Amino acid sequence: MMNFQYSQARLSIKFLVTWFLMLVGISYVFGLINIYNNTGFSFTGVVVHYRGAVGEELPLEFAFSKLIHEHHVHLFSISMLFFLVGLLFAFTNLPEKIKVVCISMPFVGMALDFASFWLMVFQSPLFAWIAMVFGSLMAISFFLLLGRPLYEMWLLPLFLKITNNQLPWFLK
Repeated sequence: MMNFQYSQARLSIKFLVTWFLMLVGISYVFGLINIYNNTGFSFTGVVVHYRGAVGEELPLEFAFSKLIHEHHVHLFSISMLFFLVGLLFAFTNLPEKIKVVCISMPFVGMALDFASFWLMVFQSPLFAWIAMVFGSLMAISFFLLLGRPLYEMWLLPLFLKITNNQLPWFLK
């Protein structure tokens, strides 16, 4: 297991991992499109979606129910997704410390993103900025985790041939 390298993996493993990563990547993009449709990726859109428009604020009981309804499903499913993609990322050639940081980033982003929604609804709309920052961190780090195994399976072998194994450490 410690000697596993995506570039040397059997073709069946490469296809299994590639199909999984491509389809969960597409699914994540669909999720981002859904967020855009609901909020416009804007501060005002996020606040209105979760708190209601100015002068038409949602009752706290409704906001609480809405957060519970959305977050119980998303926390469970996105955690599972990050676990599976993180597990695949753990088998990459990167140094262990870098893998630990990269694997932790989407989980930290998700925890702070979801916490900021609660703070936005029950404390201040300004927490929408934090939701946007950590939601972005979550998405960027997810695609980093997704991209590295694909790179090592399909591009790294080509680059190693072209450069006679003369790649910097972070590309190997």
